[in-house]
Amino acid sequence: MAQTISIGPDQEIKLIEFDYDPDSVLEVDELLGYSSDAIAKYHNAKDPLGQFWNYLETECLAGCCGIDAFGLWPEDIAKAVKKLDKKGLLEQLEQLRARVVNSREQIVGYHRLNYNFARLSFLELLDYLITEVKK
Repeated sequence: MAQTISIGPDQEIKLIEFDYDPDSVLEVDELLGYSSDAIAKYHNAKDPLGQFWNYLETECLAGCCGIDAFGLWPEDIAKAVKKLDKKGLLEQLEQLRARVVNSREQIVGYHRLNYNFARLSFLELLDYLITEVKK
């Protein structure tokens, strides 16, 4: 059975399965406001996208549960967006989407979410998030 991301009652994003190829991974950590560098973490403390993920990490910790650690229902997103620079967040999400669309890699790796996505699944997630943030 394919893994899914719950985005509401009876709503989900199906995560496409793939064969992992390290040569076909687009690493997007830096684009998403996450870095293992301590100075960069401090600098990005006010980064809208970094804060967005922090506010949504309510179910568990990404290091334990991966993408399942994040509450991604519309009400979770709306609550997080109220605390953030909405315009800045949308710009970052849209820039990230453009970067993924323009890449050739078929796998998107994001250590902050502790998950590797099939490119199409990640784009579906981004489209959903952009739509919800705009509301």
